[in-house]
Amino acid sequence: MKKHETGKMQNLKRLMIVAVLVTFVASPAFAAMPRTESTVLNDRITLGDVFDGVTENADYYLAPAPALGKTVTLNVNDLIRISEALNLGWIPDGNHRQVVIRRSSGEIDLYDIQAALQDRLTEEMRGRKFDIELFDRSLSFLVPKTADKTVTVNRLTTDAVKGLFKAVVSPLAFPDMKKEVSGRFYTIGRVPVLKESLRSGDVISANDVEYIDMRASAITSSMITDASKLIGQTPRRGISAMKPITTGDVKLPVVVKKGAVVTMTLRSETISLTTQGRAMDNGSKGDVIRVMNTGSKQVVEAVVVGPQAVIVRSPSTVTVISSL
Repeated sequence: MKKHETGKMQNLKRLMIVAVLVTFVASPAFAAMPRTESTVLNDRITLGDVFDGVTENADYYLAPAPALGKTVTLNVNDLIRISEALNLGWIPDGNHRQVVIRRSSGEIDLYDIQAALQDRLTEEMRGRKFDIELFDRSLSFLVPKTADKTVTVNRLTTDAVKGLFKAVVSPLAFPDMKKEVSGRFYTIGRVPVLKESLRSGDVISANDVEYIDMRASAITSSMITDASKLIGQTPRRGISAMKPITTGDVKLPVVVKKGAVVTMTLRSETISLTTQGRAMDNGSKGDVIRVMNTGSKQVVEAVVVGPQAVIVRSPSTVTVISSL
């Protein structure tokens, strides 16, 4: 008898365990659990945005989503009400206190807006380039994350004398999101620069040069604006890459070095005389240097005309050359 009762008790325990397991699996209380946070892409908060593990009615509409980029917080009482209303069976266990719902958004930022305004100004000003500065540096638009970020510019007005502009801008996909903008515009000029730094003695070639944009107001009269005026020149000291270059930064390369033997030539309407001399100065093409006649030891001034070649400046020195 005792053995029979013991067997019945064991069977009853087994049945109770099975019942508990069935309840555990079947009960929605263990299937639906609040999320900690959730991001929604559209303007609706659904049951599936708030609770994980919801197999049915996940798309059930609960409330409007917060504004773009904003959040709304559901506290534990909100979660209990949702669970009871939809028979989820969830009971707070102390671990879940709130769910933060965030509305996903994308941003059309200041630089997107500036780029659209620059394009429109270039179009209005017949192809001239401009740099612009908006007075409101915090200007931006919040739009849905997948929205087109193209900006439309309307009602553009400019004051060319003062360099000021006003306009109305809006996202192309949301024309009702209008904002008034104002700012200053600056005409852009182009100046040649070196692609890489060069030292004195390096001869600048066309392959060494490219152009950069600068505000026209920042381009001084001493800056070189024509690349052709750099070709064939050499830095006086050294020129850094990508920096504007002034006329004082470059010179013609030395083609006659001090101490070198040069050919001295004197030309007149009737004669052309040549002899050898020794350069007493360094000279670039067009420079006037001192040259000593190696035969007579007389020193004359001569113009450098090429590598190791000079022309004597004064006709009076013909006697110096011809006496050799």
